[in-house]
Amino acid sequence: MKKFILIFLILFSSCKERNKTDNITEEKVLRTDFGLAHSDFTIIGFNPEWYWIFQNTEPTATELGLGELSEIEPILKKAIIEHNDGLDKDSRFRLKLDGYKRQYVAILNEKGEKEVWINFFCQDFEFDKWQTEIPLVDDGGSCFFNIKVNLKTKSFKDLRINSIA
Repeated sequence: MKKFILIFLILFSSCKERNKTDNITEEKVLRTDFGLAHSDFTIIGFNPEWYWIFQNTEPTATELGLGELSEIEPILKKAIIEHNDGLDKDSRFRLKLDGYKRQYVAILNEKGEKEVWINFFCQDFEFDKWQTEIPLVDDGGSCFFNIKVNLKTKSFKDLRINSIA
């Protein structure tokens, strides 16, 4: 009987440890797929006072999950490549995806499609409330840009870069 209990305890403890490892692995995959540290992005719920973000539409606030952030990344890469293709190599308006903090704001448009506005700003830009508020800045060039991504159609629009003073 003692052998049976000992074997049962060993099996039980090894099964429990395996599940813990599986959860850690799954969490790492999500972070790796998306590619950003949690300190570099935030998801902010849509505020109707931000009417200027989604003009000419009647947005409905919605949630955005980590898996959807992974879906957005290839669309952003395509947008940046298309944008940079028409610019000189030394243009101040060339963009890249690394080196920025990001704010994600998700809505459902009139067709029920999820659209996400992504606001990028340089990592060294100091704004203490960046995880809850949208910074309003003038100028700044490629240090500040934003874009809208439609998750249903896998498309992007309204890539906007701040001007240079």
